[in-house]
Amino acid sequence: MSAASPYSARTPDDYLKTRVDFKTDAYTRKGDRYRWGYLGTASLAAIFAATVPVLINVKDVPSIVPTLLSLLVTILVSLEGIFHLREHWKNYDLMKSFLRQEACLYQARGGVYRDQPEQAAFVLLVERVEDAIAKERAQTIEMRTARESAEHRPAPPKAGGQQDARPGSDS
Repeated sequence: MSAASPYSARTPDDYLKTRVDFKTDAYTRKGDRYRWGYLGTASLAAIFAATVPVLINVKDVPSIVPTLLSLLVTILVSLEGIFHLREHWKNYDLMKSFLRQEACLYQARGGVYRDQPEQAAFVLLVERVEDAIAKERAQTIEMRTARESAEHRPAPPKAGGQQDARPGSDS
């Protein structure tokens, strides 16, 4: 894994190269990693889940085989729920697309950059890109924090008990 690139906002070319292009490449790599992780776990879970009922009905297949496959399906689905591979993939893909679009609009002076003086357009680019990066980072931290806090939550009350009073709970 590469270290963060030192970036410069002194000139538009520096900023586009050292920040926008660097982050676009980073989001592409992260998105690809999460995409393949999601597609791999989801595909295996689907194949194994479809195989279990067939194996149960085939003679001479030890009962441990479909049992272990069912366990593996449960593990794969649980891992997706823990690591949010699909959500990360989508977020990184959206960020990559956003950064590319912003760079193109800025360079062509389209969209919000139309009719802006050079310096104002550049400042607007930096503000929009940095705001989007900060929001994506906060979203990623929120996903990871939600996962960690879910692991440390007390067990829900038994049937007939009081409802969960935590903010955001839908019980």
